Amino acid sequence: MFELTFSERINNDIVSSINYIKNTLKAPMAAQNHVEELKKKYTKLKENPFVRPLVQNKYLASEGIRFIMVKKYMLVYKINEKNNTVFLYRFIYCRRDWVNILTNEIKNNKILSLRLTQDSNSN
Repeated sequence: MFELTFSERINNDIVSSINYIKNTLKAPMAAQNHVEELKKKYTKLKENPFVRPLVQNKYLASEGIRFIMVKKYMLVYKINEKNNTVFLYRFIYCRRDWVNILTNEIKNNKILSLRLTQDSNSN
């Protein structure tokens, strides 16, 4: 069983998505269903984070990036096998330019904890 760890960024992503569905779309039941679906994906990732392959983008794949769909959102994560942890990094709407968003964040060291997780395990 793997343990989930969360970036600060993902917490904002999740809250924003739920608020958007609940307040902007005026769909509180859909927002609740969104939360329930997210919880199911958490359970799935705890049990087997390898359920999803590395992304197809070569650069992001070299960084160990994977995602699992939660309705129209992508739950972006990385597996740390040595520590049996799954680092949940972003929760992004699937129609956004997620490849460029993630690539730019990684290259600009905005994923500091993702890099630290990688670096600490290479020693």
